Amino acid sequence: MPPPCLGPRNARSSWSRGTFRTAPRAEPGPPGRAASVPSASRRSSVPASRFERDTAVTAIGGGRYQGAIDPGWAVIDGAAPNGGYVMAIAARAMREPLPHPDPVTLTAHFLAPPEPGQVDIDIEVIRTGRRHSTVTARLHQGDRERARLLGTFADLATVTGDDHRVDRLPPSWPPVDQCVDATADGASRAQDGGYPAPPILLRFDHRMPAALTTWAQGEPLGRGEVGGYVDWADDGVMDTLGLLTVADCYPPAVFNTGDSSLGWVPTIELTVQIRRRPAPGYLTTRFTTEAITAGGYLEEDGELWDADGHLVALSRQLALAPR
Repeated sequence: MPPPCLGPRNARSSWSRGTFRTAPRAEPGPPGRAASVPSASRRSSVPASRFERDTAVTAIGGGRYQGAIDPGWAVIDGAAPNGGYVMAIAARAMREPLPHPDPVTLTAHFLAPPEPGQVDIDIEVIRTGRRHSTVTARLHQGDRERARLLGTFADLATVTGDDHRVDRLPPSWPPVDQCVDATADGASRAQDGGYPAPPILLRFDHRMPAALTTWAQGEPLGRGEVGGYVDWADDGVMDTLGLLTVADCYPPAVFNTGDSSLGWVPTIELTVQIRRRPAPGYLTTRFTTEAITAGGYLEEDGELWDADGHLVALSRQLALAPR
């Protein structure tokens, strides 16, 4: 029987046991803050990034759009794509007819695992107002619906300056150059004959505090927490659609509890709330799981901070414990 919903990550394949290494990137920021990236690498005139190309959609009329799921965003080579990436494809179609380009809240219910190849997205604009637009989407392949989404969009271009009140702080991770370069580590293990790196890992520049990677050596932290610093591997511009993918691009926080096996953690529902467009540079991230209840249900809460120290997104997903 096929799994009932899309699982964002598979531990044994995507985040295999091995030795992580640290590696620097220019201009590391202070603890808890992301490093800056030279503005020249973020010019609007640069060619489309891998993410932009792989989430592109085409209108074919009647509220329907077509896109394609690229296998380079799979959690394991040849398997289902990352759930946040699937959300981003749908969100790009959802915003096309709107005057508001940024998803401020988007919820996806995953009905069946999507497959690489063409996808059709049928959208319905529920309401468009001065400040917000609300729209639904059905993402399907052939006659099988894979995901159903509901989102509200705004224009966050004018959201600048200091926040009114945020009663939390960015995580105080070690500086970027003292963190594990998980992307380079995964690629080098594959070159040395080890298990191939998960395709989605190579889409990002992942830097993780060494203390949060011990689960991969069979020594979990004892609490459900993962995170670190992340940006695109190709220096593409991180926008609000990119934040949807980042909200689902880490190994499950439950792996660090020590109370679960390292297996598939299928996502049932994922909600991402976006507060502002991120400043250029590494995002600082933290994801936690605090409750694995009867029936095997668990939550994972995420927070994303930009290089200026602003809270740019919050996420929560409902998933099933590894099995």
